[in-house]
Amino acid sequence: MEISERGKNITHFYAMELLEKARSLEAGGEDVIHMETGEPDFPTPALVKEAAMKAIEEGRTTYTPALGLPELRERIAEHYGKRDGISISPERVIVTNGSSGAFLLLFAVLLERGRVVGISDPGYPCYKNFVRMVDARPVSIPVSADTNFEVTPNHLRSCDTMPDMLVVTNPSNPTGTIYSETTLSGLYEALVESDKLLVVDEVYSRLTYGSRVRSALAISDDIIVVNGFSKSFAMTGWRLGWMVVPGRLVDPIHRIAQNVFIAPPTVSQYGALKAFDAVTELETMRRAYLLPELKRLGFDMPVDPQGAFYIYAGIERWGMDSMDFVDSALKEAGVVITPGHDF
Repeated sequence: MEISERGKNITHFYAMELLEKARSLEAGGEDVIHMETGEPDFPTPALVKEAAMKAIEEGRTTYTPALGLPELRERIAEHYGKRDGISISPERVIVTNGSSGAFLLLFAVLLERGRVVGISDPGYPCYKNFVRMVDARPVSIPVSADTNFEVTPNHLRSCDTMPDMLVVTNPSNPTGTIYSETTLSGLYEALVESDKLLVVDEVYSRLTYGSRVRSALAISDDIIVVNGFSKSFAMTGWRLGWMVVPGRLVDPIHRIAQNVFIAPPTVSQYGALKAFDAVTELETMRRAYLLPELKRLGFDMPVDPQGAFYIYAGIERWGMDSMDFVDSALKEAGVVITPGHDF
């Protein structure tokens, strides 16, 4: 049987390709410094691990409801109230198998052949592949330092066709840009006028340098927000995320979740019940060291990152393709980093 066009069109996620390559080198005895994947270097909070271990000891390892533990959905809704003063019904909160699971469910419900999704370029590379999985069409929206690497309402107006959905990350991946609330409001207004949707990935919203990101839910209940426990709480391997959606989307997402995922990981959910009680902090010291050092070495950074834990650095000085550059860095220096080509 022939491989489907969908299977042929899904591109590699090079950050993971490089992780696998680096792990292979380590298995052979080589020492590798990892800077390739979006993982914090602080550990999962003790409260989370203790709660998960207690759940295992008490035998709470069976399926949960497909939309997640009711108490976890309530806890997430409370988080928005305490942090941002936003009142969210727990019924609109859907716990998912990582934030990736949230996007797959969301796109399965809202997208089909012929629909268009606008994605920032540079931007998180997996979005376009999620879109392709449901036979919709991703469209790149080039951004630059001129707009602080934000997609703006002017970008939408200049599109040949207004996208049916726009996905932005705040703070962004890979540039670390924090979208202003004014920009997000403008994007929402431009889209809603045409009955289009704004989706904001806020998975890095707690990881900022001296500033604070308020959820886009403060702008409108019609904005769809995706988030997760991976980044802020160092729970990447726990594979647990969530999204907040308008009420009309809960039932169709519920039905697909029942069939595709059955339920989010049970033990991870019991651990996550304690996540918001834990204190995690992104250390600014590393950024304070890395930025001037990378610039001294010749890397170009037109905009300093304001959040997340990435530095989007130009390598024009060396006149090399980014794929060749990261390959050389791994082979010659034992440092694994992700190529800009991926984004």
